[in-house]
Amino acid sequence: METNIKNQIKVGIFLAAALVITLVSIFFIGGDSFLKEKVKIHAYFKEVQGLAPGSLVTLSGIKIGNVESITFIPNENKLDVAMVVDASFLERITTDSLVEVKTQGALGDKYVYIIPGAPGAEVAKEGAVLNVVASSDIMSVIGSRGSETEKIFDIISELHKTVKAINEGGRVEKIMNDLSETSASLKITASEAKQLMTELKGENPASVAKAVTKLNSILEKIDKGQGSLGALINDPSLHTQLKSMLGGSDRKSVIKSLIRTTIDKSPED
Repeated sequence: METNIKNQIKVGIFLAAALVITLVSIFFIGGDSFLKEKVKIHAYFKEVQGLAPGSLVTLSGIKIGNVESITFIPNENKLDVAMVVDASFLERITTDSLVEVKTQGALGDKYVYIIPGAPGAEVAKEGAVLNVVASSDIMSVIGSRGSETEKIFDIISELHKTVKAINEGGRVEKIMNDLSETSASLKITASEAKQLMTELKGENPASVAKAVTKLNSILEKIDKGQGSLGALINDPSLHTQLKSMLGGSDRKSVIKSLIRTTIDKSPED
């Protein structure tokens, strides 16, 4: 009988010690979060995009709490996201703070991101409802603009086909080689032209300038209709007559008329 009592006492002491150790472990693992004051705030979303109770709540990237619940608002097509946050951060959560849903990584979990308001603004209190802003992370943007995203992928696909067709049979390499050869030829041509101009200027700059001036003077006279060439260029009738002389049937009639006139004048001579 006494043995059973001793065994029960030992078992009780063992269980009590195990319970104390468990509580101490929970306290150290969870830190002092059990002793911190908590405050509940809200945000009304049209859609939560995968957000769930227990999701992380951050303030400028700092973890300050978790999502407690997500419920529908009566008579509205909106969701009430209730968040429990550390009260010590309330001085940074003001009534003009903004809330959005973001994604952790490319395919990570959703979380609530709070953007602090202006310093000195009214601090949010228990039960405050913060304003919501459209999500700015890449996954949310892609999700909200599905049709436009499909166009982007179509463009990428077409671009891939185009590049593949261009590169078929080593065409890109040939094009690049041709461009390289053309560039080298242009470089040589430019160098030779530069050398020629240098030689012309070096030999007799005055002669070159004089030739250019004279050529300019000749072109001005032609443009004004001076001289035979100027008259030919500026007088359309001369062009018509010349065409008649050199043309088909008109040329024949002119030549016949000339021969007839010559014969008629011959007896008198």
